[in-house]
Amino acid sequence: MDMSSFLNPVALQDTPRLFTAIAEWLAVFVYFNIYRRRSHGKDYVLQCIVTFIVQVIFQFIAGLLPLWFWIPSMAVAVGLMFLSLYIVLDIKPRDCGVLTTHAFVLAEFAASLYKQLHVWLVHRNGNRGLLPSTLLMLVVFTLVYIIYYRIERDNISPNRDLNITSRELINVLITGIVAFIMSNISFVTTNTPFSASENLLYVRTLVDFGGLLMLMTEMGRRNELAVKNENDAINQLFQRQYEQYKLALDNSEALRKEMHDMKHYVIALKNEDDPEKRAEVLEDMEQAIAIQESFMNTGNQVLDVVLTTKSLQCQKKGITLNAMVDGDLLSGIHVKDICSLFGNLIDNAIEATQILEDPEKRLITLSVRSRNQFIIVECENYANDPSGSLKGNGRRRTFGRRFLPKTTKSDVVRHGYGLKSITQIAEKYGGAMTCTYEDGWFKVKVLLSYRK
Repeated sequence: MDMSSFLNPVALQDTPRLFTAIAEWLAVFVYFNIYRRRSHGKDYVLQCIVTFIVQVIFQFIAGLLPLWFWIPSMAVAVGLMFLSLYIVLDIKPRDCGVLTTHAFVLAEFAASLYKQLHVWLVHRNGNRGLLPSTLLMLVVFTLVYIIYYRIERDNISPNRDLNITSRELINVLITGIVAFIMSNISFVTTNTPFSASENLLYVRTLVDFGGLLMLMTEMGRRNELAVKNENDAINQLFQRQYEQYKLALDNSEALRKEMHDMKHYVIALKNEDDPEKRAEVLEDMEQAIAIQESFMNTGNQVLDVVLTTKSLQCQKKGITLNAMVDGDLLSGIHVKDICSLFGNLIDNAIEATQILEDPEKRLITLSVRSRNQFIIVECENYANDPSGSLKGNGRRRTFGRRFLPKTTKSDVVRHGYGLKSITQIAEKYGGAMTCTYEDGWFKVKVLLSYRK
């Protein structure tokens, strides 16, 4: 058989349009599953079906157009991939641009590898039927996309925006465009160093693979840097909570000494005839009594100081803090971990509760109890959810290790580490953390392995 009859740019276009649509849709589908924050419900399934149908219809139409429509058709195909990712993932345009570039180069590589193996294993043997081509496509696509998924999912956190800068987006786009041009330049002209019939398929596959490898390496490096920065921020949060504890410990001792001097207030009140001065003394006594009422006695001195400090903060903000805590259970937990765990739990609850106008909803409940071999820590508070991001599509929503609620603060890069630090502490002690949102109430539940 004369190999030159099909080893030419025209023959490369013989890839079935259905196979091309499948390659592009699978590339998008990979990122649906890597980057999704929402549960895989009926809406998600419908979105997957619709995006696949759109890709197939477009490729069928593109196959009927003249060859000079090839470049515009590729641009539209990329645009459809962008829209699919943007709608399903609900992410920032720049983040979506990077994912689209990755997905497009992945699809190009998968299609090119299929075509090269098709020529080598099927076409040159004279077996040009649809069945062998389809079977080969299924094998190649399955291996390529599964391997890519396993590698790329470690490079991208599903719980964190990529926060791509304009410069990073431009660099990724340049890499993707250069890889595409070098691997497909023979569609435009065969008078290039990459267009010799004996190595055209090989060069095309190699260039696509090189571009894909560059994009994956850069994403992996970026993810390592983001994880390092996140860990540094969480460690700073641990240290800040501990410093607050030490400061609160000093203040607590001073307040306790002041309570011992309560008798002096009584004496001053008895001997004072001036109504204004008597009122001042009474006000001081009321403040001292309020402070005394804020003191917690849980059986754990570290937790007592943390909860007393947070209780005083709640009083100033008009928030009621109810705590039913068995502090003896925490004797095996490190001081810094107690400070960070309960400090972040209550700080997050105060942040969500202090903006509420209804006094009956300005309530935080905290409990610590044991069950079997675990310590159960629960913190519950009312939380507004105007965007619907907490409730999602149902009345109740549960958040796990990989999917945590988004921070409500405007600076999403610097904030949102409170729940992550709680998760780290739970895992350190052989447990886990889950969050649930139901009927307006947000609950954080932490399981810690019981130890003495």
